[in-house]
Amino acid sequence: MPEGIADPDIAIAHWSFSDPVYLWRITSAPKNAFEPPHYFYWPDAVIEGEPGPFLPAASNPAISSEALEQIRTWAREKRSNALIVAHRGEIVLEQYWNGMTGETLANGRAMTRSMAPLVLGFALADGSLSLDDPIGKYIAAWADDPRGRITVEQVARNISGLALPKPKPITQIHGNDYMCLFYCGDVNRAALEFGLTDQPGTVFNVSDQNMQVLAMVLEAAMRQPIEQVLSERIWKRIGARDATFQRDRPGGKARVICCMRASPRDWLRLGQLVMRDGQWEGEQVLPTDWTRAMATPSAANPNHGMGLWLGTPFDPLRTYYSGQPGVIPMSEPYLTDDVRIIEGGGFRVLYMSPSHDLVIFRHGISVDDWDGSALVNMAIRGMEE
Repeated sequence: MPEGIADPDIAIAHWSFSDPVYLWRITSAPKNAFEPPHYFYWPDAVIEGEPGPFLPAASNPAISSEALEQIRTWAREKRSNALIVAHRGEIVLEQYWNGMTGETLANGRAMTRSMAPLVLGFALADGSLSLDDPIGKYIAAWADDPRGRITVEQVARNISGLALPKPKPITQIHGNDYMCLFYCGDVNRAALEFGLTDQPGTVFNVSDQNMQVLAMVLEAAMRQPIEQVLSERIWKRIGARDATFQRDRPGGKARVICCMRASPRDWLRLGQLVMRDGQWEGEQVLPTDWTRAMATPSAANPNHGMGLWLGTPFDPLRTYYSGQPGVIPMSEPYLTDDVRIIEGGGFRVLYMSPSHDLVIFRHGISVDDWDGSALVNMAIRGMEE
């Protein structure tokens, strides 16, 4: 066959080649697959909410007005769409640009990958599974497969040893394992296509399929769709509005590896919940101490726990993949050693510091001069003025 042309006997025998959802997405794809217009989210997997009052506006902010203006200006210059800063449970800064509002459904991109680890806490507290369980106990296709011996904790920590997806042109249909995770009509089957390349527990890689595999385990153990667990046990209890995952096909599974949409205010609510060790307005919503477990790093990566990035130790160019160049630049260490982070592409990010009772949400697009420590440090310096 000519270079770049798939062998037809092999190509048409693969399940993805006869997947109508995959073919629709490939032929209807937007220019930027990770910033799609509304039509491309079809069909939605709704995380039902129960809207309640937002955090109150601070009447006398403990962060100086000069610092808040510096933060606002910096965020605007970095092409932000939304910026919310909460301190001591009150909103000290809320700003929107480019038509976004506090209620707009905002694509969190890879922030989505923190949802399955949040739900994992409930599964453990309920006794539905344990961290040491082999995932083959819950995934029948891997019951007798070496991949089935990966533990729940290893997949939750991104140390599963599963192969890294390799991005290929969107026009390449056959063999495009990476695009199939985002476009195929059976996301679970797509996630199970990846083999082992490393000994589980030894190498850190943010492999996209890890969180989809974890969601499969959780749904099998808890016997509930992940969007329903999130709705009943988190979203409604913190007064959030409806949010959405993308479903892989009508009647199918939620795609939990990317592109969950929630309002800026509800992303901030989530950060407030995690920052305060799972409490919301005095009620324990997340299992006790679960966020501390999420913020405990593995031996393979001191800057990552389960669904949370950690600001300490300082890394001027934090990486997502062992042995590969970093992607998150920082000009200086954080001024506190307890920064916890939920982040996605485009530098969409939730920063949380329990010691400073501080939560910052920023939504926007990528810029070349991003500085991962700037917003947090400007806020902390403003507290000290």
